[in-house]
Amino acid sequence: MFTLTDEVIDAAIDNISGYIVSVVASQTGRPIKKVSEAFFSSNTFALLGDKETGYYWDSLNELIDKFSAEVL
Repeated sequence: MFTLTDEVIDAAIDNISGYIVSVVASQTGRPIKKVSEAFFSSNTFALLGDKETGYYWDSLNELIDKFSAEVL
């Protein structure tokens, strides 16, 4: 049975973060390093990293759009 633990949530946040950075870098043609820096200082990442918000359950496309709106 799958149990949602802090470790599982942390791993999900890490994976989601990497995916968002990769997609936005690809869509914008910006270097991964620049997009990573922008993402990790963004409101989107702050919300994603706050386990109380549950953003790790949200649509990846919605999170990508939210981040893109912050940096574009």
